Amino acid sequence: MKFLQELFHGKGYIDGITIINLEGEILFTAKFNNKLGQDQGSEELVGKNFLDVYENLTPQTSTTIKAMERGAPAYVENQFLKTRGRDGITITSLSIPIKCGGRIVGAIDLSTQEPGVRPEATEGLLQVDVSGYFHGDTRKMAMRDAAVFTLDDLIAEDAAMKRVRDYIPVAASCDLPVMIYGETGTGKEVVAQAIHNASRRSAKPFIAQNCAALPETLLESILFGTAKGAFTGAEENKGLFELADGGTLFLDEINAMPVQLQSKLLRVLQDGRFRSLGGRRTKCVDVKVIAAINVDPLQAIRSGQLRQDIYYRLSMMSIRIPPLRERKGDIRPFINLYVNKHNATFHKHIQYISGELAEWMEAYDWPGNVRELEHRIVSAMSRVEPSSQVLGLEALEELPASGAQPPFPLAEEGARPESIPTLRPLRQAVQEYERGLIQRALGAAGGNVSRAAQLLDIPRQTLCRRIQEYGLRPGGRRSS
Repeated sequence: MKFLQELFHGKGYIDGITIINLEGEILFTAKFNNKLGQDQGSEELVGKNFLDVYENLTPQTSTTIKAMERGAPAYVENQFLKTRGRDGITITSLSIPIKCGGRIVGAIDLSTQEPGVRPEATEGLLQVDVSGYFHGDTRKMAMRDAAVFTLDDLIAEDAAMKRVRDYIPVAASCDLPVMIYGETGTGKEVVAQAIHNASRRSAKPFIAQNCAALPETLLESILFGTAKGAFTGAEENKGLFELADGGTLFLDEINAMPVQLQSKLLRVLQDGRFRSLGGRRTKCVDVKVIAAINVDPLQAIRSGQLRQDIYYRLSMMSIRIPPLRERKGDIRPFINLYVNKHNATFHKHIQYISGELAEWMEAYDWPGNVRELEHRIVSAMSRVEPSSQVLGLEALEELPASGAQPPFPLAEEGARPESIPTLRPLRQAVQEYERGLIQRALGAAGGNVSRAAQLLDIPRQTLCRRIQEYGLRPGGRRSS
């Protein structure tokens, strides 16, 4: 009961039930409020198509359809729902797939009505979709001591990341080591955990160690353990290889491991044998090693950071995680994930992001990758009013204090404050820059709005709205 109360904002009850089959046909429905058509009679809706009854829903926004497609519960908060010819309401909804003989045959939806916002107030905004994150993914983000991420947790809407996701079962199907290459912040450990959980070792330990986080003198004893008397005060201690026996050992930033220690690692990879620091007895373990590197492996070999022989041993199965700038299709799902996560952090209720913010985030290069994206979401959400339901571009006006490249150049590096020209508000600068782009696109398209929208890669409706906002004519000039 406590779990349901948390889901439905502490109410402890529902006021709507709907059951549909795989074809979207309504088999049963009961909505205990008059705005959704209780006076019409629930029996009149039975047999109709779900998406025909609720005119503003699509397969992408319906939790019932998502639950059937994914074979897992789907949850959404504060979703606007409208039946044909009637006023709409805002609901919080939990949809659960129905199985028969191991096959999904339909879904049941439980909902409760919320105060919500009026639909006319959300024009031009994008609703934050939390329906894909019901499994507790935000709680997983904070857990570091276990392999909690699985294949289903990977955000892979973009084709480049789908290829990574599709290769994970292959990498998990055997005991060969795996090398993961990706820039800092791309989520290498998430992929490593998904490999472990997809393998026969999933019930055994998953242990992660960043090789750059320990001094060179400690790393060997941490990995291989110590024998009693190996040095003054040394006791018999197991290393990570023994602790991970039967499971998976994830070695991050393998290029930070001393070269002489890499040769000892090579022997473990070859036959599973090693000696503890100061020990005489050879030990044998069964461990799948997953190594990660944040620079190009061949460059690491040339610079002497990585032994060539250990590279060939580790990279028999290799996965390259593309940087965020190469997987733009994943940006909005990440926005959904982090807004949902940090609504709980800040006790806020962001339901929408502005189209301008989404467009800016998709255009930015993200040198810090997914980690930077979360950093910027956190920074923006910390500044919006507690009552706000919209996260807009203006929340990014104060840039986070980080070494990441700012979204727009503020001043040349090393410039003295008195030499900086008069600065305009960021929102004004963005608007002027956008207006100029639209003017050039309209000019290049000969005033054809549809063609200009194609050149700018934005919906025609969005361009028409911008033209009106900026007082432009189709020819690209300002209207008088």
